[in-house]
Amino acid sequence: MKKTVILCLMIVSLTLFSNAAIKAGLFGGFALATEATYGSGIAFGGHLGFELTPNITVELRATRFSFDVTGSDIGLSQGRMAVMPLELNIQGRLPVGKSMIPYIAVGGGYSLNSFDVDAALVDDWDAVGMTIEETVKSGLAIFVGLGLDLAIMPGPNPGQGLFINLEARYMMSKTSGSWTLTDQISKTSTGADLEDLKLDRIMFGLGFKYGF
Repeated sequence: MKKTVILCLMIVSLTLFSNAAIKAGLFGGFALATEATYGSGIAFGGHLGFELTPNITVELRATRFSFDVTGSDIGLSQGRMAVMPLELNIQGRLPVGKSMIPYIAVGGGYSLNSFDVDAALVDDWDAVGMTIEETVKSGLAIFVGLGLDLAIMPGPNPGQGLFINLEARYMMSKTSGSWTLTDQISKTSTGADLEDLKLDRIMFGLGFKYGF
């Protein structure tokens, strides 16, 4: 039953997208932290959009950014985290002629998360005969944003040609993880779960996209 439903959704999607104008692009930007123990970082990625109508676009997007974690008693230790949200969003677009298209976007997806404990901290624990390990899980992410496409080489129709893309968005995501300390001689371990790790971000992006 599940396979049949998935197959039907794929067929419907392909049918919708087969006649849709396609937009592809790359972008870079900055992901600002909303939590005190997390740093900000450079973000980059790519997207592929399907313009179903002049006012509605469905977009697939992948973004990646990483940042330093200062560490806390109730959260992750000092280290570095990498986050890669894979997203599907829908855009409401309002073309102003052929050269300017402001839009709003709402979407969701799955965030692939990873964490590495700071090497100096690993060495400190190793010096006293202990091995430290910390992990984080991947999880859901929700996005809302505003954007603007500015044509620098307009095509024959709105949405076609080469565009500069400006965008601001807010990502809401939460994950969990765990930490473990293992005695290197006795091999006994102690640890605990880490709950409610918020990964919310304010992101600003600048990129290029081409509409076919």
